[in-house]
Amino acid sequence: NNIILEYKKQDILSLNIPHDINGTEHSTQKIQLIVKSKYGLDRIVWDDSALRSQGGQIQHGGSQSAQDYQAILPAYVQGG
Repeated sequence: NNIILEYKKQDILSLNIPHDINGTEHSTQKIQLIVKSKYGLDRIVWDDSALRSQGGQIQHGGSQSAQDYQAILPAYVQGG
């Protein structure tokens, strides 16, 4: 007797974020996330050190959704 099992790779987590976030300096811009997760999502840990070094940041939007994040844009740098 032969037993053949088929294995299908399952997508556990898919996260789509915008390529660009635009706005005026020091403005707060919502980050439009699309998250698909087999087991749910508690939170996202961002590495925003480069953004923080320029005076901006990424923060949770305050709702109970793990997908609610916003970017606070840094000051405009001419030619930067």
